[in-house]
Amino acid sequence: MFHSMFNLFRYIVFLCLLIPFLSGCNQSQRPAGLPPLHPCTITVTQNGVPVTDVSVQLIAKEESVWPVTGITDTSGNAALVTYGRFQGVPVGDYIVVLSKRLTESDTPANEYVSGITHVYSLIDNKYSTAETSSLEMSVKKGRNSMSFDIGSPVRILVDTIRPGT
Repeated sequence: MFHSMFNLFRYIVFLCLLIPFLSGCNQSQRPAGLPPLHPCTITVTQNGVPVTDVSVQLIAKEESVWPVTGITDTSGNAALVTYGRFQGVPVGDYIVVLSKRLTESDTPANEYVSGITHVYSLIDNKYSTAETSSLEMSVKKGRNSMSFDIGSPVRILVDTIRPGT
């Protein structure tokens, strides 16, 4: 069940990033007011080892209506997009927020009835909000890249879901 729920999560994230392209949105249909964007890549490692499937979000220190997100690949690299579909990031100073969750169930995958499901954070929770993250990045004109080694791997229980609750 763990693999199917994890794959479902990855599929949903993939669809959220893909839907704007399928709906006919492209670079020429930029929203009014979208500032110039600059290529930006973030690399996430734990004790030097690349971490895959980390959700990366940049939170602007100055007020902004342009959300910036990405997901790390098998090399730990995330190419960031603005507003869900435009490659690159506006110039500015950002707080970097990271998240990676793992869902496990005690029910065998071939059973219909759900058992208890546990949700774990695989990234230290201090990186999961703008208020607690110590990671920062300044985006300048041109190419930008930043690497963050976030220490030892963790497995922190964040939620337990029981059937019927």
